[in-house]
Amino acid sequence: MISRPRAAATAVLASTLAALAFASSAAAAGDRQAPTTPGNFRVTGTAPYFAHLAWSPSTDNSGTVRYQITVSNGESISLPNGTTTHSWFLSAGYRYTFTIRAVDPSGNRSGSASVSATVPLDRTAPATPVLSVTGTGARHVALSWTASVDDGPYAVRYTLYADGAPIDVGSVTSYAADELAPGTTHTFSVVARDFAQNVSPSSNTVTATTSPADANDTTPPTAPGQLCTCGMVFQDGETWLSWVASTDNNTPASRIVYRVIVNGVLDHTLLGYTRSILYVPVGQTSRIDVVAVDEAGNQSAPATVMVTP
Repeated sequence: MISRPRAAATAVLASTLAALAFASSAAAAGDRQAPTTPGNFRVTGTAPYFAHLAWSPSTDNSGTVRYQITVSNGESISLPNGTTTHSWFLSAGYRYTFTIRAVDPSGNRSGSASVSATVPLDRTAPATPVLSVTGTGARHVALSWTASVDDGPYAVRYTLYADGAPIDVGSVTSYAADELAPGTTHTFSVVARDFAQNVSPSSNTVTATTSPADANDTTPPTAPGQLCTCGMVFQDGETWLSWVASTDNNTPASRIVYRVIVNGVLDHTLLGYTRSILYVPVGQTSRIDVVAVDEAGNQSAPATVMVTP
């Protein structure tokens, strides 16, 4: 419970703060003096995807301004008091015009200053990756490579060449080439590609030999469990699958390959994953089988689901 003296003091403080706030608001409402125009607005440098801007600060009777910058592509930004530089992320290869104004707390706007610049194209390829073999099995070769440094802001993508055949592996820096025959030799190389489609020189070429199949391993993996679409079948034929991982007496779960078969035809394979998205014919019932294969080539019984988009 608040005592009477403290309650009175609180009331006085609240009244004083309200009066000050009103006075401040009234002063701001009465301020019609615009800030000075930002000086020496300039482009200090450009690089693929970037333009770097700078300017001299504005002055205002309020002592505080913010800076409003607009770009000819329709983008804009408001920067706080004290800011005198900004780097703008833009598409490479285009010319842009930048316009700056200062705005004070009362909304008074200064005159504007403009400057133009062309953001250069990205013509620099990523650095050459260095490839190495990190492991082999009867049906796979595991590979990794150094990340390629690039001047652009986007992730570098990699293309792995397995015996000359390209495989787009995305932005990862490791990959296992699977479904290889036991006891066979293979060559690999990798290139990096940036957002502007600049391609690095090819990495070093590595050679690896898969181990012989285990003649004593004749036990197939267990069938994939609980295969279902879980209601995720769409009118355009898009179908989501999930299942419980198979187990094997020798091959670890991460190395079991799943073959996804639609109406008797192999659609795609997955290594270790137990989810997939595929498309089936619209307007008919399709049979989807998922089969697990271990590194000795033993194949499980199929898990089956019927789908009608």
